[in-house]
Amino acid sequence: MNRSVAISAALALAIAGCARRPAHKRTGDAGAAVEVVPSTATPATGATGATGAAGAASDEVEPNDTSDAASALALGATVHGKIEPEADVDRFRIDVTQAGALAVMVSAQGTLDLVLEIEDASGQVIARSDRGGARVREGVPNLGVTPGRYVAVVRGKKPAAPGKKKKAEPAPAGGGPYDITASLAAPAASAEHEPDDDRGQANDLIAGDTGTGFVGWTGDADVWKVSVEALSAKNALDLEVSAVDGAALTLEIADGVGKPIVKRTGKKGGALAVRGFVPQVPAGAPPFHYLTVRADRSNPETAYQIKATAKVIPPDAELEPDDTPETAMAMPADRKSLHAQWSPGDVDCFAIAAQDAAHTVEASIDMPSELDLAIEIVVDGKVVARSDHPGKGAAEQASASVAAGTVAVVRVRGGDGSDEGNYDLVVNDNPAP
Repeated sequence: MNRSVAISAALALAIAGCARRPAHKRTGDAGAAVEVVPSTATPATGATGATGAAGAASDEVEPNDTSDAASALALGATVHGKIEPEADVDRFRIDVTQAGALAVMVSAQGTLDLVLEIEDASGQVIARSDRGGARVREGVPNLGVTPGRYVAVVRGKKPAAPGKKKKAEPAPAGGGPYDITASLAAPAASAEHEPDDDRGQANDLIAGDTGTGFVGWTGDADVWKVSVEALSAKNALDLEVSAVDGAALTLEIADGVGKPIVKRTGKKGGALAVRGFVPQVPAGAPPFHYLTVRADRSNPETAYQIKATAKVIPPDAELEPDDTPETAMAMPADRKSLHAQWSPGDVDCFAIAAQDAAHTVEASIDMPSELDLAIEIVVDGKVVARSDHPGKGAAEQASASVAAGTVAVVRVRGGDGSDEGNYDLVVNDNPAP
């Protein structure tokens, strides 16, 4: 074999060897190989202008159990990691050079259940994702950051011990491989800007427009500010938050000085709405209302949409807030019926004015097929009559005797399986027999 042929053969063997992915190296392998491949990492929904490396990918370098020894995780890059042994903790250094929304995502393989934490330069945990379950993607989608160093901490979650009544089974392996990615982007104009946990950092939400946000990590709260200055006494707001997969949303409404007005929690995986809300602006308070969105569990993958729509209050309409007997809507003295709206998490209360003599209050619901509602009559804080027939569309009617000088409250509740819908409440107030 001549020299040129030998060189060509050697080059071919070298290229073929490079094509094979290097074995994943663990503790003590400080010289772990690096492989450059195209990246599939993308910025979080609602963000634009992602910055970082051009899709680099590599294996983590152990030991990386401390912040000082953390493996580098470049923006736009992917690192292949592994929890091994089960008590292993991996740390990744993320260097941020400009303000923006940081997205860090961890995808586990096999039976691995991971927990992700983000620490700032002082070592304080500023975000945590623990959705629970094998192969569940953990992440922080839009953490507001400024230039500096951040550390992503990845650890395996120890499997829960079996209950006493269940037969003990071998616990799945606590370790395994995973991929971690990071990206930085500028939030879109209509997207929330983190941090936004309080009124001083609230996102502006213009009536008629739609905002986008994430309940992105454990304990995350998003505050939106709606101006009500342009609304008249004849206007109300419909407030809507779209569904987030696997999460039960909570919407809290407060006035311009932060006083709570309404708190509404929806069904798991369902949308949330407060319709016919009449703004309340105390004397001297700024003409704003604050909407705080929370959830019982985080979801870094599914964004929610929030919208406030102004409308003219129609005749004979129910008005929010009326979720408690203390905030009950007064039943107009000149009519016997009202058009009302119910959505998951809602409770509607209607106050019947006191009379000079004993009287009988009779309340009934004209029920559409999509609703399963119950009706109660409350006097002096006690339920004195109730009607709750099972099934959607079932008619409900209740009556009770009310003493002179006493205010009665008709309270309408919904079943867990009910969808949003409209109903008509009819109230007859007659002299006692």
